[in-house]
Amino acid sequence: MRFDPRLAAILIATIAAGSTTISAKEPAAQSAEYCTLFSKVRENLTGKFGAKVDPLTRFSGIEVMCDHKAMVFRQDVQLTKRDVNQEWVTRRTAHWSKTYCDRHPAFAGAIRDGWTISTVMSLADGSALRIDAVCHDAEA
Repeated sequence: MRFDPRLAAILIATIAAGSTTISAKEPAAQSAEYCTLFSKVRENLTGKFGAKVDPLTRFSGIEVMCDHKAMVFRQDVQLTKRDVNQEWVTRRTAHWSKTYCDRHPAFAGAIRDGWTISTVMSLADGSALRIDAVCHDAEA
């Protein structure tokens, strides 16, 4: 079964739009709402764990760490550190940031409020690469 990352982004935005409205509240209450939102995303994508994203990538899970204000997507990628140059990392970072900063205001708001939305890629040679979504003020 092929796992389309665009489908995941749409699913995440749909879940966010339908289940949680983030408003201007006290930081602790707002953080709790983000935690609820991200936990629902994790629950709804649990069935996709282990699915192929593309020929080189397997989706291996999501961690939501509310006390650290972080949501981490995990992927196993059939590339080695030698295959991954700075240009590749820059393109992946731009794509990851666009996915989470442009698709739904709640994700950009969470990032602005100190949450980290990352993907950690476990590479075939045992190394790992972490990419964080970055929302610039003009985009968020």
